[in-house]
Amino acid sequence: MRALPLCLPTATALGGVLLLPLACGPVYAAPAAAAQWRSTDVANGDFAAPALSTTAEVGQEILPKEWSGNDVMVFSGPLARRSDKRQAVSLNDSTGPGVLRQRLWGVNAGATVRVSFSDSASTLSTCTPARIADGQRYKVSTFKPVEYGPDGKPSKDRPVDHTQEYRTEGYVKPANQTGNGSWSDTPKVFAFTAAEDNPLIAFESLEKPTGAGDEAKKCGPLITAVGAQQQTAPVDYHIEQNNLPWRAYKGHDEVPLETALETCKGVDGCRFTADPAYSYQYYSKVRVIGHAAINCTRNQKTDTRTLNYTEEGFDSITQEIRRLRNAAQVDQNLANTGGDDKGAGSPNLQEAYPQMFKQAAAGFQRLQGNNRLANTTDPLTTTRTTEKTVAQAVQPGEASWFEAQASRERVSGIFQGVGNLRIDAMLDYPSNRVPDRFYQRTGPMTQDEQRHCLTERPLRVTPDNTGVDARSDTGAAVTRTEFPAAQSAAPAPAAAPASVPASVPAPASATPAAGAPSANAPTAGAPTAVRLPPLTQTPAAAVPAAPAAPAPQRGVTS
Repeated sequence: MRALPLCLPTATALGGVLLLPLACGPVYAAPAAAAQWRSTDVANGDFAAPALSTTAEVGQEILPKEWSGNDVMVFSGPLARRSDKRQAVSLNDSTGPGVLRQRLWGVNAGATVRVSFSDSASTLSTCTPARIADGQRYKVSTFKPVEYGPDGKPSKDRPVDHTQEYRTEGYVKPANQTGNGSWSDTPKVFAFTAAEDNPLIAFESLEKPTGAGDEAKKCGPLITAVGAQQQTAPVDYHIEQNNLPWRAYKGHDEVPLETALETCKGVDGCRFTADPAYSYQYYSKVRVIGHAAINCTRNQKTDTRTLNYTEEGFDSITQEIRRLRNAAQVDQNLANTGGDDKGAGSPNLQEAYPQMFKQAAAGFQRLQGNNRLANTTDPLTTTRTTEKTVAQAVQPGEASWFEAQASRERVSGIFQGVGNLRIDAMLDYPSNRVPDRFYQRTGPMTQDEQRHCLTERPLRVTPDNTGVDARSDTGAAVTRTEFPAAQSAAPAPAAAPASVPASVPAPASATPAAGAPSANAPTAGAPTAVRLPPLTQTPAAAVPAAPAAPAPQRGVTS
């Protein structure tokens, strides 16, 4: 436990002033709660199936049920020599060292995993004492995800992610006799972080016998009591709707999705089971619906409209099938307009594989506790369309718009069918359990909108737009007659003082000098420009004011 400094004030009186120095001392922070470990099922982890003799020392070169691999043997309880009578598996058979594989179903990538098991050196009578004395070696490995190619087929390359070597305890074994084994009292543990969903683990013998006989090759390490625990990976809330994950398996090996669909799309194909740990409701990204109404007027306006918006369904299965179909098309169009791209297939699971959708809908009901699949008001819905009529007051200088944030249902689960067939899938549909969010928005206009509100209304160009050539409705150019000014003109008279009426004649100093041409005199060779005399205006002071209306008296009506 880590000590953290904690400073507390202590009061001290000095000259009538209360001082608060800090007294620091250690305080111990409680550790964060450790993540919970929970058991993870390991199919046939004690190798009880197939059951061999409970009285005879029998070893058969067969695979235990629910496991895959090669070159291993199943030992009966008497031959394994365990106190609990459990059967065991030898990682060698008559061909030499072998490998035993298992998937940890229900473990997601990112989970912390502990695989426990018990081991022993071989008990076979044909093993020489020297081969047993120092124990026997093997390794446990886990792998990275297998990649799928553009054709939808999984790669044959399976890179190792983590591996660890082990050695059993040795013991003294009589020659040519069945040994008692050296089973570990404390289980051994292989710990790792899952690099893939449903991680594959492999036990592989490192014992390569030097003898030429088949009996010598059988001498290899034993394992049994395989179990697992995990600290579950956190839910990944950042998976995009158009890139939902999937995996298809036959046994422990990946297969093309189309191969698995041949079984699951039938009437009695696959049963869907939802995973409650990774199924949840959420809200999608907010999106704008319809247009934005901009109020450039001086008055409040009411924005009334009918809104329609549709929420679509997504699923990882039809997404992969559409990807494969589009990838198979050869683009013959050099302009790349997509005109030669064939149909992308049905848009959702309900239309493409109706039987699988029925199974998914049933699994969704079981997830909610409706195990009897009775009628429900909360079915699994692939699409939803909403229509809403709204009226919103928009103030001058503001904009009005509407946004929607849909509630979604994300369901993660598996389709399981005959022949050890399995499809891990993810569905993303509109939710009926959580309401959509509908936002009525008003707010100030943007700078672009403000600038546009200040522009003139768009009109046709007319001849009186100075400096602009216009055209008539017939298309002919509209010309404008220019009136040239006189060659010389007298300066404009100075403005009269405010106390002098405008009708008073100008002083003599404003009269042109003798011999100077008059401003109204025509110029030789130029057209005559007629100037009208200025209009006179009566000063405001000379206009008699209208008599003021008498002030109304309270209680008196006119």
